[in-house]
Amino acid sequence: MTRKAHIQIDIDAKLAAEFAAAVTSAQTSEAEVLRAMVEDYVERQKVDGSYRQFLEAKVARGRGEVAAGDLVSAEEAERIFAARRELAGKASRA
Repeated sequence: MTRKAHIQIDIDAKLAAEFAAAVTSAQTSEAEVLRAMVEDYVERQKVDGSYRQFLEAKVARGRGEVAAGDLVSAEEAERIFAARRELAGKASRA
């Protein structure tokens, strides 16, 4: 059996009235709308959390490379990618 939990929130009376009118107009219930909003929020946090972990790992790796002196100057990076662009252009024309 699924256990249920109740959440109580305090909101401005005007906002509560507007919300009630909006859900009535949409022919749904406040509970249905709030459940959907909570589910959406939880899912977005999972995605955001995964991306945050990915980004933190990438930053840590970059900082490690900097600390080890494993760097490429902006000028060298531009030369490398200019050569790659030129090769890609030749391949697409072939």
